[in-house]
Amino acid sequence: MEGLRNITEEDVEYQLNKLLPTMPNVCSCDACKLDMATYALNRLKPNYVRTDTGALFHKVNTSSTQAKTEILTAVVTAINVIGAHPHHD
Repeated sequence: MEGLRNITEEDVEYQLNKLLPTMPNVCSCDACKLDMATYALNRLKPNYVRTDTGALFHKVNTSSTQAKTEILTAVVTAINVIGAHPHHD
């Protein structure tokens, strides 16, 4: 549906863009990044919002150390799994 956003998706994308440049031995092509995002997002709770107010509320709720750690753990795991077994040569 138009107008819905999964803020968790934005958080995962942010972490991938932050971490992948520090890992030169891991493929960061678009296909691998999408596979990594998919892997991580399938292990995290989605957080859908419709408005900017909802997005702000989400940011406040996910500012806890536990929420940040869950996202970071899922992203690092995705990088390790997909990086070790990319779906291309």
